[in-house]
Amino acid sequence: RIRWLWASHVVHHSSERLNLSTAFRQSLTYPISGMWVFWLPLALVGFHPKQVLLIVAVNLAYQFFVLTEAVRRLGPLERILNTPSHHRVHHARNRAYLDRNFGGVLIIWDKLFGTFTPENEANPPEYGIHRQIHTNNVLTMIFHEWRNMLADALRPGPLWLRLKHLWAPPEWQRPEQLAAMELQHAKR
Repeated sequence: RIRWLWASHVVHHSSERLNLSTAFRQSLTYPISGMWVFWLPLALVGFHPKQVLLIVAVNLAYQFFVLTEAVRRLGPLERILNTPSHHRVHHARNRAYLDRNFGGVLIIWDKLFGTFTPENEANPPEYGIHRQIHTNNVLTMIFHEWRNMLADALRPGPLWLRLKHLWAPPEWQRPEQLAAMELQHAKR
C-alpha cells in the first residue's frame, strides 16, 4: 500500500501466471526500498543476525509452497496458515481481491486486521498488475515503477503533493491528474 515499497514488489506481482517461477521474480531494488526494515524488529528483540537470516530464508522457502495453482485447499490449515488458495487471492488483480491476504506464513494476521478474503471459485483470480508491462526486458521490469513514481513526483506542484507519490498507495493520483483522467475518459 506504500508506493515506494510497491516499486520493488511489483516485479514479483507482474507475472500473469502463478507457479514456482513466480517466486524467482524478485527485484534488485529491495535494499533501496527498505524491505529489510520488516526484519529489524527481530534483531531489536534479541534475535542473533544469523537467526534473523534463517527466519528470512525459511519465510522465502515457504513462498515457493504457496505460489501454485496445483494445490487447491488444505482443510483446517486454511484457518491459520497462508495457503496456496489464500496466496492466489493476494496475487490477483480482480477488484474483489485487491490488497488482500498480506500474510507471509500466517493468515491469522489478515483475519485480525480485516484484510482476509477467501478465494471464490466462481471468481477465479486473474494474475498480473493493473498496468501490465508486457516485456521480457529484465531492466524494464525492475525499474518501470520507479521511473513512473519519480516522474509523478517530479511533476510541478506543491512539494507535499509531489512527495505523496512516494508513500501513498500505488493508484493514488493528484487531484489535477484525476481531473485530466476523467476528462480524457469522458471524451471516449
